[in-house]
Amino acid sequence: MLIEERLAQILAIIDKEQRATIDELAETMHVSKDTIRRDLIRLEQQQLVRRIHGGAVSTKKEAVIFDYNERSHMSNDVKQSIGRQVAELIEDGSSILFDSSTTVEAAILPLQQKKITAITNSLTHAARLAKNGQASITLLPGNLHKEQLFLSGAETVSAIKQYITNYTLLGVFALSPEGVFIHTQEEGLVKREMVKHGQTVIALADHSKMDKIGFFNICPLSDIDILITDTIPEGALLKELEANNIKILTTLKGDRKS
Repeated sequence: MLIEERLAQILAIIDKEQRATIDELAETMHVSKDTIRRDLIRLEQQQLVRRIHGGAVSTKKEAVIFDYNERSHMSNDVKQSIGRQVAELIEDGSSILFDSSTTVEAAILPLQQKKITAITNSLTHAARLAKNGQASITLLPGNLHKEQLFLSGAETVSAIKQYITNYTLLGVFALSPEGVFIHTQEEGLVKREMVKHGQTVIALADHSKMDKIGFFNICPLSDIDILITDTIPEGALLKELEANNIKILTTLKGDRKS
């Protein structure tokens, strides 16, 4: 088999399955693991796959990364609708972990009429929460990301361990049957700890995040209690959400599933 033919077959497998291990590809293609490693390097150089430990993932379903300002202006109406849905769920007097995402930020204004205890690693969120005269606000310590104004690192993760909150609000960068993803490890480790310390974990994601993957896996779908989105997911993702008894709420009236 020509190299080009083998590369095409490997790419087809990875695109279909979203990811593949070196062991699986070596067995399927009847070549050595070293040959597969070299093939994956070639495909990555063409930006057709992204190599990960022990294999590769397809770039076709990887979510696109935008900076904070770009994200805050994208699908703004949808985010505001999701934010209002969050506020309807949360009871007065609740304690909440707010992650640093722009979708979570959209829930802050609708919550202004409620007495809440807020814990966040985002300077932007803390400033917005401060406009709620009934809110008690804790800003987590850590290393400051100067562009996106969030705090992360070992100190942040350690501080989260002190709390058990009624809710964790989790902005989703990508969601697939494999789990919940974010594009950086530094944010992912903070989000992962927040998931562990919220009694009810509410994931927030519009349709553009569905059936996508990212660099860092925050948690499996089984760690999510509620998903708020603008459209009902489809296919394998919906089946996996249902299998894990995740309540799905949409911003479309009358279009709810649990």
